[in-house]
Amino acid sequence: MKHRILFTVMALAVALPAAAADWAMIVKDKTRRIEIDRDSVLQSDPGTKVAWGRIVLSAQDAEEAGYSTVKALNRYDCKRRNFSTIKRVYLDAANHVIREERVTEERIIEVNPRSVDEGLWREVCRPPAAMDVASLAEAASKAAAAQKTRPEKNAPEAASVRHADQTRAADQQPTTTQVADSHAAAPHAPAPVVEHAAPAAKAPQTTALPADQVEVQTLGKGQSLLPPIPSFGPKTPAAPMAESPEAKPTMPDPVAAPTPAPKPAPVVVAAPVVKPAPPVMRAAPKPAPRVVRASRPKPAAIKVAMLEETHEPSTAEVHKSIHWDYEGVGGPARWGQLNPAWKTCDTGKRQSPIDIRDGIRVDLEPIKFDYVPTYFRILNNGHTVQVSVGPGNTMSVMGRTFDLVQFHFHRPSEERVNGRGFDMVAHLVHKDLDGRLAVVAVLIERGESHPLVQTLWNNLPLEKHHDYAPAVSVNAAELLPQAPEYYTYMGSLTTPPCSEDVLWMVMKQPITLSSEQIAIFQRLYPMNARPVQAANDRLIKGSR
Repeated sequence: MKHRILFTVMALAVALPAAAADWAMIVKDKTRRIEIDRDSVLQSDPGTKVAWGRIVLSAQDAEEAGYSTVKALNRYDCKRRNFSTIKRVYLDAANHVIREERVTEERIIEVNPRSVDEGLWREVCRPPAAMDVASLAEAASKAAAAQKTRPEKNAPEAASVRHADQTRAADQQPTTTQVADSHAAAPHAPAPVVEHAAPAAKAPQTTALPADQVEVQTLGKGQSLLPPIPSFGPKTPAAPMAESPEAKPTMPDPVAAPTPAPKPAPVVVAAPVVKPAPPVMRAAPKPAPRVVRASRPKPAAIKVAMLEETHEPSTAEVHKSIHWDYEGVGGPARWGQLNPAWKTCDTGKRQSPIDIRDGIRVDLEPIKFDYVPTYFRILNNGHTVQVSVGPGNTMSVMGRTFDLVQFHFHRPSEERVNGRGFDMVAHLVHKDLDGRLAVVAVLIERGESHPLVQTLWNNLPLEKHHDYAPAVSVNAAELLPQAPEYYTYMGSLTTPPCSEDVLWMVMKQPITLSSEQIAIFQRLYPMNARPVQAANDRLIKGSR
């Protein structure tokens, strides 16, 4: 019975997004926002709830990732403080489904304190104010019995409504990333901000479920389970409203008496109001142009905001804007002069890459990689081959959790270890919800063929600045060496704008690519490595 209820709730939850969603923002930063659909919260069994969440990317990040929104259906264990993802759906900017992913093996994720996961978990696991699954089942059975007693002429109409509802649910299935992509630890989760907006959105939904349409609106009833808002419960005056039409025929008599009294008032009010109206109407057009002229500073403010945002341009913007290169007039020695926003390339004191030497040997905590198979988008951006991956791939170190955003390649390796260079290097770029970056560098030397890299090369775009999203998946964990030892230091991006405060981890053990695989990349990019930068007495630690 418990499993039957769970499957019923999951089926309802999958169909819930067909109706209007109540997206409550949990956290937001410059690159994305994470939200939970309060209308989708359903109790599957005691202590467990399911809900839809989503990650909405900024326009810049969406362009790089190849999708704008990731929705995920998650199951939350309110007692054990954990959750798992059941399904993900990727959508474009127009909310069209790009692809769906059914999770065959659910992965239990613990809810860490002061994380985005905790914000989602708290929002879902608050005590519900609506009926539970048992009462929902009872209402559905009563509705089914009532439907059987209806005249047969209503059957086609009810069937058509159900068909339309099912079609709409199939077309608009959302998906939230683990919003739990929540894989990032974010100390701020502005749930109260959303709470203010929630009651207003829910009241109309509650009254929109007439008793005679319970069967057609069964899913809607489930959705009204949605918000765990205490004030939501009392707002069910559907029955009084249904009775009021019968009482209204007797009301006109008392209401008719006062109606003559207001008539003189409108006449009196109309006379003074009509006279002032013309001057107001004539005066209105004149201030209008002045207001327009006075508002001209607003575009300037917008421009200032845009300049502030572009002070740290995204990788996509950099690759498409000012031309820079690894050699010649646009080479690394001139990056700082090509764009004022890139001056850190010249003036920065913690630039990357470096020659890793003179470090201290300590017991570094192992990096916790949590990578899963994911679809990908491969791009030849004119400077490297870059692979963007979907959410759900995380890396945890030093008490923080980072999401894998993309990885790319350089030839030869940008990093050196005690003066030694390598054939290539892969940089796995991660970001947390505070926008902080962490890069894992995997050194590459000539040897055995690598299956993941071969999959990437098989799907290389034919032209630069073109990308491609094949119908195959990869697991970035295959790029990692078996040995967990690494070096770590604070550095920067190795391409413009050379932003600093980047946490670097360089794996000690290299992986191998075949000569043929290295030659393929070399044909595209014979040399795309920034020269080694000064260490400037930075602390470098290495696993012993």
